[in-house]
Amino acid sequence: MRMHGRMQIARAIPPRFHVFACVMFLFLLVPAITRAQVSEVVTVTTKRTVDIGLMYNGDYIYFFGNIPDASADVIVRLTSTGDAPMTVTRKGKVAFFWMNVKQFTVTGLPLLYKIHSTRPIRQILDPALAKELGIGYDVLKEQMKLELVRGESQPDDRDIVFDGVLKLKQDAILYNIDEQRIEVTGGAIFKHYFRFPSAAKEGTYRAESYVIQNGKLVGKGVDEIVIRKSGIEAAFTRMAGEQPVLYGFVAVVVALGMGLLVGFIFKKGGGH
Repeated sequence: MRMHGRMQIARAIPPRFHVFACVMFLFLLVPAITRAQVSEVVTVTTKRTVDIGLMYNGDYIYFFGNIPDASADVIVRLTSTGDAPMTVTRKGKVAFFWMNVKQFTVTGLPLLYKIHSTRPIRQILDPALAKELGIGYDVLKEQMKLELVRGESQPDDRDIVFDGVLKLKQDAILYNIDEQRIEVTGGAIFKHYFRFPSAAKEGTYRAESYVIQNGKLVGKGVDEIVIRKSGIEAAFTRMAGEQPVLYGFVAVVVALGMGLLVGFIFKKGGGH
């Protein structure tokens, strides 16, 4: 995965200090956790809130966690907590032309779905545990609800629609499975980062860390990341909900202003 943009970490504290503090915090907790043999995975992250402004272009957030045994594997699933309904069309040949012949409403799929692991998931989990934990695209396909709005149903509708939605999500960097992303340091600390793309909307996102040993779940930790609008973006959102008439008027004025500005720029440059 290529990295675009830069991490937006608080200016008051250098980014390296965040990472160092996270690692030191976890190393101090490792002995106590190992002795107590608890199932909770202690995790920390470099950021728990992401502000969306006019210049927002995505963000990178690092995650760190403890594992009780160096032989254990780690799988982390990042998902949005809300559903993301979609309208999907399927093309078909009518006479000599390709046209939209069917329309579906798709629900039951998260807006964002990313999986990181220490090695290939099939080598870590059996299908039953993978389904229980919600790991893998096959699990998502089973969760997807498909409603035919227009056209006639066909046996391969579910496969075709899911593959199309998956391609759209992957292109928007909203869906991704990386089976070599997580690194384990000193046999006790795992680390990795998730990219939150610009297409990630407002809401709460959950990063669930699973520690697997000998095919069994032995530990779990949860982190929540909140994405929220800020500045003028937040002001316009509040206006749209609380004062829709004023919002519509302002939107028209802004659109006209932008149109005049673009026309002026092209007119000014047209004589050269």
